Amino acid sequence: MEIEEQRRTTGAAHAGSKTLMRQPRNFRTSPRHWVPFLPLTAVAFVFAWLNQTPWWGWALVAVCLAALGLTVRWWLRGPALLQVGAWLLAGAFLSTTAVLAHPSAQHRTAGGTDPRPSETVPTQEGAVRGVLNDERDVEIFAGIPYAQPPVGERRWRPPQPPEPHTDLLIADRFSDAPIQATSTFFTRALSQVVEAPLEATLLNPYPVSEDSLYLNIWRSTRPASAKLPVIVYIPGGGFTSGSGALPLYDGESLASRGEAITVTINYRLGVLGFLSHPVLAEESKAGASGNYGMLDQIAALKWVRQNIAAFGGDPDRVTIAGESAGGESVCILGATPRAEGLVGGIIGSSGACMGTRGNTERGDQYDTKSAAEAAGRRLSEELGGATMEEMRRMPVGRVVDAAESQKSHWRPSIDGYVLNRTPAEIYAAGDQLDVPTLIGSNADEASLALVSPPDADVDAYQDSVRKRHGADAELLRLYPGDTEEQVLVSLLQAETDKIMTRAMRRWATLQTRTGEADTYVYYFAHVPPDDDLQKFGAYHGAEVMYAYDNLGKDGNAEYVKRDYTLRDQMSGYWINFARTGNPNGLRLPSWPTMRQEPEKVMKFDAGSAVAPRPRPDAVDFWMRYDGPLA
Repeated sequence: MEIEEQRRTTGAAHAGSKTLMRQPRNFRTSPRHWVPFLPLTAVAFVFAWLNQTPWWGWALVAVCLAALGLTVRWWLRGPALLQVGAWLLAGAFLSTTAVLAHPSAQHRTAGGTDPRPSETVPTQEGAVRGVLNDERDVEIFAGIPYAQPPVGERRWRPPQPPEPHTDLLIADRFSDAPIQATSTFFTRALSQVVEAPLEATLLNPYPVSEDSLYLNIWRSTRPASAKLPVIVYIPGGGFTSGSGALPLYDGESLASRGEAITVTINYRLGVLGFLSHPVLAEESKAGASGNYGMLDQIAALKWVRQNIAAFGGDPDRVTIAGESAGGESVCILGATPRAEGLVGGIIGSSGACMGTRGNTERGDQYDTKSAAEAAGRRLSEELGGATMEEMRRMPVGRVVDAAESQKSHWRPSIDGYVLNRTPAEIYAAGDQLDVPTLIGSNADEASLALVSPPDADVDAYQDSVRKRHGADAELLRLYPGDTEEQVLVSLLQAETDKIMTRAMRRWATLQTRTGEADTYVYYFAHVPPDDDLQKFGAYHGAEVMYAYDNLGKDGNAEYVKRDYTLRDQMSGYWINFARTGNPNGLRLPSWPTMRQEPEKVMKFDAGSAVAPRPRPDAVDFWMRYDGPLA
């Protein structure tokens, strides 16, 4: 009996000992198993937030974490080294899941929350029907083709007229954006942690495709007694990005007034829009290549002239407008004979065509024909010596990736057909389209560089100035650099003065000197009321939302009365200009032409008033400078 009792006691003790030995492996009683969950969960959630992950992405991350928690007691039974490796693999899996679960690009639909069909409009290609907005005061016709898709054998060829259609075209959705960079984890994360203006405009949110040559029309439902003037807006984006579907350029608000019809367009960008090559020139009846994006714009204007009357528009009163690369575009359209008869007025904002020609790699605004074609040959070599036929059959992504190393060349060039000289030479000779012109720029054009501020080293700055401009004390007087703070201010101010203010001044001066049509010049100095963006001042593109009555379409600033007053003034000037070629009208401050007041501009700030032109000494310094400015 005693022996048996001893065995039971010994066995129980042994079993208890084994239980104690197993206890650290028990997930429920081992806090150390839970500790790695904290940083792992935090990392996964941070990645998902940076990625702007939609609800389903958050749900997927949560499911992965739950599965990890339920299975951890079984897969963490090995040695410590294997456990660390398992945690690292789990972390990599969760982070990858969070990164891949990003919002997908979506087409923008036209109309409001309850879109109703518009009236049917007959065009030369066939009948079109759009949709009404929520207020039922504007009809929207989105995604109307103005040319055939430039794909396959039509890649790098002039645009061809659209095919007729017998079925009713339902124009209720904006088209794909032209091929351009799409959002990445890095750009989405950057926009989450860095406050920058116009994020929704600068970061394309839409699907992209080569099949993107479409335009969009807004017209009021209010009966009109006569044909209305037309404003055709050309998007900016450095000839590498942009879309006529972006809400910042939306034409609904202006059209709702019943005083004008508004249009936005797409055109080919980057290497697809501006590749030059000797083989392409041989194919062309004009012996020219490149500038396909500009030919797209001209094709869109031809479509407007042929069809806008059916929408109630006046084909003889078409004003073209644009900002940044859109401003340069309308400047070029004013210089090319290819746009003769298509343009009745020009509105150019913060972008002009007044630069030098030579080679864009060294800072010229335009390539010569030989420089542009040399870039095209280098692209062919980059693609393994591919022929033009082979390049047309290649996946578009392969071409775009190979073209990245020469991206400075994919823009308008002096091709001998669209442009036979620099636009500045054309305006200086008086060979431009002599139409009313309204142009201007902003006070802080270069401030977007503050997203990633340039080097502000004092010695490096002063050495750079002397190297470029010699021992000229005038430049350091205009742009002092004795402290890092001064250097940063001077760098940004110099870019604003020489790139934008100078270019718009030169454009206005040449148009006034050699043309008979009036020119009106403005200077936008108003700082939008967003506390997070105050450091950017009157930044590049800030005026667009005011002039086109689109406050709040890109950003959620707390606008106040002075903002709405400025919006009404600017949009009123723009509508008047489209109607008559003169921005002046009732209840608006008088705006003189440049010929009347050559040293004055209309300054847009808390209100609107005529004021001396900005920084004349600095701008005139750059007016005298004849070298590359980019």
